[in-house]
Amino acid sequence: MNIFKKLQKLFNSPQRKELPSFADGTILRYKIRFEGIVQGVGFRYEVYQIATQLKLTGWVRNEMDGSVLCEVQGTKEKIEYLINHLYQVPRFQIDSVIKEEIPIKNESSFRMAN
Repeated sequence: MNIFKKLQKLFNSPQRKELPSFADGTILRYKIRFEGIVQGVGFRYEVYQIATQLKLTGWVRNEMDGSVLCEVQGTKEKIEYLINHLYQVPRFQIDSVIKEEIPIKNESSFRMAN
């Protein structure tokens, strides 16, 4: 069984809340570093799942220092929703979020980079 199927079975909640409606807006791209207890707890998979549901593009990966780095592209409202959602997941302990706006890229999906 591949790792995505294992994570999906382990962390997918059948009672996942519906996403709110979002207004159209300017597309932005952010490089975001999450620090805290964010590795070994399904953090990347959760980012991937929610980003995909929100139709955001970009990628997420674990870093050697224990943080998780991602680049996320979409409207500011959707990106803020993603970050706020991650703070609400009890198995994560986010100590800091470092966010930097970067140039947008031409891409059509969200992926796990490692």
